[in-house]
Amino acid sequence: MISATLLGILSKFTPKEFKEFGEFVKSPFFNKNVHVKDLYEYLKKFYPEFKDKKLDKEVVFENLFKGKKYNDGFLRTVIYNLGKLAEDYLAYVNFRKDDLNRGINLLKELNKRKLEKVFLKYYTEIEEDINSVTYHDPDYYFRKYELQNQKEIYMDWSKFKQKDFKNYTTNTVTYIEDELTSFYLIKSLNHYRFMLDKSMYEQIEQKFDFIEHIMDYLLTKDTYFKEKLKIKLHLNEVLLIKNKKEENYRILKEILITSSDKLSQSDRYSLHNILQSYCVYQGYNNSPLSEGKPFTQERFELYKVCLEQNLFAAEEHIYFDDLMFGNIVGTAISVKQFEWTEKFIEKYKDSISPENSDVVINYCYARLAFNKDDFEKALWHLNTIKTIRHIQYKLPVRDLTLMTFYELDMLNQSVYQIDSYRHFLNNNKGSLSEERFTRILNFLKFYTRLLKIKEKRSVKEITRLKEDIENTGNTLEKFWLIKKTGELIDE
Repeated sequence: MISATLLGILSKFTPKEFKEFGEFVKSPFFNKNVHVKDLYEYLKKFYPEFKDKKLDKEVVFENLFKGKKYNDGFLRTVIYNLGKLAEDYLAYVNFRKDDLNRGINLLKELNKRKLEKVFLKYYTEIEEDINSVTYHDPDYYFRKYELQNQKEIYMDWSKFKQKDFKNYTTNTVTYIEDELTSFYLIKSLNHYRFMLDKSMYEQIEQKFDFIEHIMDYLLTKDTYFKEKLKIKLHLNEVLLIKNKKEENYRILKEILITSSDKLSQSDRYSLHNILQSYCVYQGYNNSPLSEGKPFTQERFELYKVCLEQNLFAAEEHIYFDDLMFGNIVGTAISVKQFEWTEKFIEKYKDSISPENSDVVINYCYARLAFNKDDFEKALWHLNTIKTIRHIQYKLPVRDLTLMTFYELDMLNQSVYQIDSYRHFLNNNKGSLSEERFTRILNFLKFYTRLLKIKEKRSVKEITRLKEDIENTGNTLEKFWLIKKTGELIDE
């Protein structure tokens, strides 16, 4: 088989792109090698799957060079050259999508060639285009920096000959510093936010001393940069993750609701997840909002905002985030929105990636059945799940299975499942944050005690267990555990 790398690239081309790539290959400006053109024409027959015995190198060589002795080195060169053209074409596709970047590159060439009149004409046009951008992301500020930098280069070689350009010279150095600083702050704070958020789910070792010094400056001395929307966003995201203060939560929620049109899909998606993580943390620690609203209700309302803004994934036009799907169902169920949950699953179930839909849908239906006290149906859905690829679903499926076993008095199965779960946790400890690991261990500890007490029926031990659960924060399925101990006390 010829190069898997080349075929992998070609298979991802749309029909329109594949046809255009053919024109790219046939253009003498990009390629003068006739054998490379012939190879493209031959491969065209097998687009897009490229699965055929006729793609074996010997067969390809025979079709391209009829009657000639097989030369592996020569064929490799032809394949390599077509591969390089495919890479160049991808770079070209990306380049032409970005008009602003293309404009900046044009200014650079005009500056180098000292084409003053044309430079001044396009400078004004490109400046207007950049200023009209809605999302002030890092690229926006970096382009403004590059634009100011080209202005400075122009002024250096032109010696301010153009009178109509003189009014642009004021504070040019300050502008350049402003744009570059904004670019750096947004990039650095966003990366810091990403790493902190990631550390909530898995163990990460990395030092952030320098960015923390910068944050201290922003919080204590700066009055300008921290009011820029993207800097304000990432700064408060970091503060919320680190300090868990409602003040930062309120600021971020306000940004999500009132400034959604100024943020990209990716920004809003990440922001929503951070707000949800804060609610989860406070919920596990029995801490309602200042006005007394439970965090489960707050989470449900946030998810409705998420659905209104189509924040199903970090990028538009891709599958519904499967973890978010399960979390939405779990949250809606916790506030007894059963009918809403059924409608949600039915509406969005086809939006989940096919490779994960079996796990996600069956888990969600199992969760719904469990909370409607239809434990047999819940177990049926759990047993229907075949392969679980992601650890983020392996955990809740095990949790729900244990609770279902308890409700169905399947005590022997419960004991076996607990042992299996503990081995699984020990083998995957590095994939979980310390906080989440502790949360699951607390659940297993109390669940094990609950099983033993259920058989003994000691009121004294049941009461002590209930008190221990109530007084222990960061416990998975805490309300269910309290409910079950309460039922044993009442019997």
